[in-house]
Amino acid sequence: MVTPARDDVVTPYVLRRNAAEYPDATAAKFEDDTVWTYAELLSVARRSASTLHDNGVRQGDLVAVLLPNGPDFLAAWLGTILLGAAIVPVNLAFKGVMLDHLVRTTRPALIVTDEERSGVLAGIPTARIEARLLSTGRDEEPVPERDIEFWDTHHVMLTGGTTGPSKAARCSHLHFHNLGLYGTVDRGLGPDDVFLIDLPLFHTAALGMVGGCLLTRTPIAVRARPELRDYWATMKETGATIAVILSSMVGFLLSHEPSDADRDHRLRFLISIPIPADAQEFMRRFGIPELIGAYGGTELSTAMSTPTGEPVKPQACGRFHSGYHARIVDENDIPVPQGTAGELIVRHDVPWAISTEYVGDPEGTARAWRNGWFHTGDLFRQNENDEYYFVDRAKDAVRRRGENVSCFEVERAVLDYPGIIEAACVAVPSPVGVDDEIKIWIVRDPDTRLDFEQVLRRLVEVLPHFMVPRYYEITEALPKNPSMKVQKFLLRERGNSGETWDAELDGGIRVTSRGLHLVGTEPVSKGAQ
Repeated sequence: MVTPARDDVVTPYVLRRNAAEYPDATAAKFEDDTVWTYAELLSVARRSASTLHDNGVRQGDLVAVLLPNGPDFLAAWLGTILLGAAIVPVNLAFKGVMLDHLVRTTRPALIVTDEERSGVLAGIPTARIEARLLSTGRDEEPVPERDIEFWDTHHVMLTGGTTGPSKAARCSHLHFHNLGLYGTVDRGLGPDDVFLIDLPLFHTAALGMVGGCLLTRTPIAVRARPELRDYWATMKETGATIAVILSSMVGFLLSHEPSDADRDHRLRFLISIPIPADAQEFMRRFGIPELIGAYGGTELSTAMSTPTGEPVKPQACGRFHSGYHARIVDENDIPVPQGTAGELIVRHDVPWAISTEYVGDPEGTARAWRNGWFHTGDLFRQNENDEYYFVDRAKDAVRRRGENVSCFEVERAVLDYPGIIEAACVAVPSPVGVDDEIKIWIVRDPDTRLDFEQVLRRLVEVLPHFMVPRYYEITEALPKNPSMKVQKFLLRERGNSGETWDAELDGGIRVTSRGLHLVGTEPVSKGAQ
């Protein structure tokens, strides 16, 4: 085992080194044409750190960041870690019970937000500060109480819950450092490359790539969100040589009529999570020289990826990175025969490379780490070439629109609706073949007449848009085992039927990040039952 060198792993030391050795080199470009050099990046971090310190943040504290992609997010993040504190990135779609749960679980010393988003924090007692004030601090180097080490906490991230609420995974600086290596250092990126950062920075898939770019001194082009209607124009405008797409983006890009703009870019690599079903056609259509697949998680960091130069295969996640050890096991943690599907469990040679705990949940931590291995909750199979293929999710969680969804939290919100006695949330295949859609099975009070559209509208008020179910169906009873646990595999096998209410096709409603969108169809009578 090789112990990591602190100055190469912990981001504050990397920031200082870049500013000293390459002060005038470009570090970041933003949508308003603002450009930060490495010297300016360190200055931004120092001013932010001074302001946070003046507002009570100390080494070891947690700071929640409720901000969109942009200069303010980077300032809040870098200022926080320069103090030796850790960030709690907050999904911009969180509100109500989800936001309250995150804050109650992590107990941040401060929340950094802006005027547009401050309204969702009403009723939450945690102190807060507007991001615009971060730039008013002193441009002085903060002095933490002790040196920041690679085992110190870098971030605490909410992950999808299984049979309970979402959990808050504590992750070290080493965990963060490892997140983006496969897309930056391992690909030989350098100052002549540009990494397009348009996925949300409140997810570590994007934030980790920024960390990797600091190591390779690769400029980042930061955008608020993927502009899918002009995706390739954005690639050309920013000069991006590498970017990350999610599966939910693939179908949208392919739905456009082919044009010369599809290939008018300088991409060297494209990271796709997961790999498109017809990877070769996707690469040909858009002129992508190399496609990279990967597998990781909130707790794992990035555990495996496609080796450079190897062709990608659908559902294949590549090979494990150095230091990781894996087994595919049955329900008793006994390895299954090669080629048989089982749960993937993982551990690492170096301490702190994998999340060490769920904050405030020792029982959940013990379950996840039983027998000395971290249990991913994902089903995999392995072939004779040591390649790992994702099969399904073993745990009760749904992957939708690039987000992990806790079925427990969806069910809890549905059960708050009058007249609903029981509810079970399950994944169903998406009609366009990417990610999952969400279905809610409902047992109602016999004397209650439910209007599914009204149920949906209530859920929109309390849940993030990506957690609102698309499909709704009444059932007389939920299938249960002798211990009275719902047998969701039976509900998944039932799928949809003529009794299923589809919010989009039957209700003419699509739920998006911008609210409810009417898609122009006439609601059908089965909307009320």
